[in-house]
Amino acid sequence: MTARLPLFYDGSGTLQEMSAAQVTEWVKQTLHQYATAPSAVLTVVSSSGANMTGMNDTRKKAGAASTSDGNESGAVTAADFIAEGSTAEPGTVTVAYDKINLAYTIPTFTADTNGIAFPVYQENSGGTIRSMTAQDLVDTFCKPAIDLLVAATESVTTAGTYTVTTSATSASNYTQVSSGAAFFLDTRANTGAYSAGGIPETLDQPATITSYFLHERDSADTNPSTNLLYLESGGNLREYAEGSGVDIEAILKNAIQYVAAGGGSNSNNHKIIYTFAGSGGSTRGSAVVDTRLNGAGNYQTRQVGNAYRSQEFPNGSAATITTNNLRITKG
Repeated sequence: MTARLPLFYDGSGTLQEMSAAQVTEWVKQTLHQYATAPSAVLTVVSSSGANMTGMNDTRKKAGAASTSDGNESGAVTAADFIAEGSTAEPGTVTVAYDKINLAYTIPTFTADTNGIAFPVYQENSGGTIRSMTAQDLVDTFCKPAIDLLVAATESVTTAGTYTVTTSATSASNYTQVSSGAAFFLDTRANTGAYSAGGIPETLDQPATITSYFLHERDSADTNPSTNLLYLESGGNLREYAEGSGVDIEAILKNAIQYVAAGGGSNSNNHKIIYTFAGSGGSTRGSAVVDTRLNGAGNYQTRQVGNAYRSQEFPNGSAATITTNNLRITKG
């Protein structure tokens, strides 16, 4: 595995090796090409998302109502009702969310032929000028690009990757995926919807606390300050340029798409991987949190004629049950 220093013509027409900063400009151009057509793609689906672990939202619901005929002693007392210790306790509702789909598109890796030529480098000081091999191309441009794509800090160099927010509205430099559809809802029992006067209350009366949305970082084109060179079939050096017949942007796009999707031995553990998990990789955006009320139950009673009704409603404070982050890594 070898990263090369490509050659370029300086302002006087002399061949020079690119500096690290000049190579980085082309790495960022490679990033841009990936962002225009990512090969590791997340989408929001209605159910059964592939290659991503689902998540559960949990909330409390009321216990089933109990009814007694009373003790027929005349005055209504607590003894007329089924006691709290004998009523059904609040239960737990679990809603499974599996709405994120991860799909890989692996292109055929473009070969270096007389019609499509890889950039050139100088084998040693004053030595032979050679075209990069496929592995050289990957090591020089694609691997450093993917290292930037999976970095912890989101920026222009993470274009084409994804983040999570709690807003359906796209943030600056991002595009919301799937037209405003949330991929996860954190709900809790709506305690204000339960009342003694409503016994028997509907068991499950939820309120949405937080909605979570998927966004993709927008691409941003760059213009490297130097031009890469390639060898024509006749052995002449030529700059890649519009109309030259050899498209360096297409070559770089093909290569990074192939590597990011895990397209073979050239990828060398630089396949882009997304997960929802509590650890591992770089986190992207807001944590996805499942919360529910932690009370033991709010016991309430109601008399309707000779029917003495009792029921326990959800109560308590919000407690965090699970926390997951969208995470990106390479592997």
